[in-house]
Amino acid sequence: MSAAVQTSVATPKKRARRTRHAPSTDTQLTAEEKRLIHLSFLRVEPALDLVAQLFFLKLFRLDPSLRKKFSGPIEVQARKFAAGAKLAMISLGHEDGLAPTLKLLGARHRQLGIRSRHYRTMSRALVWTMERSLEKKFDRDTKDAWNTLLSSFTRIMAV
Repeated sequence: MSAAVQTSVATPKKRARRTRHAPSTDTQLTAEEKRLIHLSFLRVEPALDLVAQLFFLKLFRLDPSLRKKFSGPIEVQARKFAAGAKLAMISLGHEDGLAPTLKLLGARHRQLGIRSRHYRTMSRALVWTMERSLEKKFDRDTKDAWNTLLSSFTRIMAV
């Protein structure tokens, strides 16, 4: 028997106490990722209402159960989404970002029955929408940047 194994057998180790850490509210985006996200948003902004409607159509196609969680016509939801997207773009340049707002929105969504899996579906729908809206201008680096941003939004909102 090796010395390392003998030592571990002879002296039982205490279990380390696990502490739960709150998810990071930092989006951890690089300056380049922020630039790519902002640039791609600027490209869709002139047609943001239509892009938002396309997002909701794709979202409800991916998960029809989500339709009843969003009250009102798609056009109304699209306007709310567009306003939130603009706020998100503005927040990219600020230190505290959107974390406080996302936490409140996440609490509201939990009351509506929206869970982590729904946020992942929303992320897929948004990335699909951006790909269709920007075509070749939505390259791999831009897609990765959006996925990083949306993953951090999911971590913050799903708490």
